[in-house]
Amino acid sequence: MPTGIDLIGGNAALQEHWIKRVIAIIIDAIVLAVVTVVLNALFQNALFALGLWWTFITGLIWLLYSALLEGSSGRATIGKRVMRLQVVAIDGVMNLEKALIRNISKIHVLFLLLDWIMGIATHGDPRQRYLDRIARTTVTRVDANAYIEEQFRQMQYVPPHPTPPPAGAWGQPAPAQPQPTTQATMTPPSTPQSPPSGGWPGQAPPAGSGWPEHKWDPSGNLVPQMRFCTNCGGQLVQRGDGKLTCVRCGAVY
Repeated sequence: MPTGIDLIGGNAALQEHWIKRVIAIIIDAIVLAVVTVVLNALFQNALFALGLWWTFITGLIWLLYSALLEGSSGRATIGKRVMRLQVVAIDGVMNLEKALIRNISKIHVLFLLLDWIMGIATHGDPRQRYLDRIARTTVTRVDANAYIEEQFRQMQYVPPHPTPPPAGAWGQPAPAQPQPTTQATMTPPSTPQSPPSGGWPGQAPPAGSGWPEHKWDPSGNLVPQMRFCTNCGGQLVQRGDGKLTCVRCGAVY
């Protein structure tokens, strides 16, 4: 499974995602700078006099600002809202607890940088920081092009690897010794047996493969599948475990 470092050099969707994230952080930093200046004025410049400790106080303000906004119904800070980004839970519903876990590294900019490096250098969704993997959250787009990032959501689920078929699975006994490779042996039979969907012949299909399964009615017409959330109208995307999740409100179907 590739890491974010393996993908970001040649994946335009991932590059665009992180450019949006950086711009969102800059917008949030401007908002926090205004807040800190106002607080310092209220405390008569006492806060700036704390020196190095002031960076942790700023980080605490950033942590509370991000956790409260991302854990609320909007699930986005001001910067993320401007860039049409949203924090969603991979399983369950996004809440304040998940928002606190994913944002705790914002207590200091060095911790946030380490959190980002560990996330992009390890296997999983390349949009996740390391604390996102612990909190089971990620950041996704909510604009018209949100569907292009579905590939990243699927990366966190490792599909089962097929095992070789047992001897005689194709209805023939296993050869006792290697057979010579001739044109006759290389020619496939005229009516080959089709393996059952999802696995080798003679084996049950692997559980949780995550591939979409289409359905047809008795007349042979494709049954339409639900693509939009009945709660908020947001787009539904595959979650990786066979269920659909709304990119706007996080509802699971």
